Amino acid sequence: MSAKIESTADKILSATIDLMSEKGYKAVTVKEIAAAASVSEMTVFRTFGSKKAILDAVIDTYLFSAPIEQTIQNNITYELEADLMMISELYHNVLKKNKKLFLISVMERKTMPEMHLNLHQNASKFFEVVTEYMRMMQEKGKVRPGDPKTQALTLMRFNYGRYVSSILLEENAIAEDLQEVVAIIAKGLEI
Repeated sequence: MSAKIESTADKILSATIDLMSEKGYKAVTVKEIAAAASVSEMTVFRTFGSKKAILDAVIDTYLFSAPIEQTIQNNITYELEADLMMISELYHNVLKKNKKLFLISVMERKTMPEMHLNLHQNASKFFEVVTEYMRMMQEKGKVRPGDPKTQALTLMRFNYGRYVSSILLEENAIAEDLQEVVAIIAKGLEI
C-alpha cells in the first residue's frame, strides 16, 4: 500500500469509528463516511470494498489489547489492596482506549454479536487473571476462603459498572473514588 492509500485508509477508518460510535453501524452510511473523511464514496469502496470490511479494519486497527497477564504478573506485590488497585487501573485504561469500539459494540450487540463478544475478550482475560490471583492469595492465607471466581467477579463487576456509568453519564470520573472503593473490596476479602 502506498503512503497516499494508507493516508486515505486512515482517514476513512477515523471517520468511521467517530460516526459509528455516535450513531451505530446500521445508521451510518458509506456516503456519510466518505463525506467525513473528505473522499468520494468510490474511494471508500475501492479502499475497503464494503461497510462491513471498514468496520473489520476499524476493529483490527483500533482495538487495544494490553498484554494483560504479563503486565499484571510483572506488577504483583501480593499486597491485596495495592494489587487490586493496579488491576483496576489497568482495566480502566484498557476500557478507555477502546471506548469508541465499546460504544459501537453495545449499540450493535444484537445485530453483530460476534463483534460484541470479540471486544469483550479483554474482560475474560482480566477475569481469568484475577481469579487465579484470588486463588493464589487464598493459598498464601491473605484472602478469605471462598470461590475465587466469585471474589474476582466482585472486583470485575464493580470496575465494569463504574466504567459503563461514566460513559452513560458522560463524565470523565464518577463520584466514587476508585482508591476508596478498592480499599473497601480489599477489606472485605482480607483475613
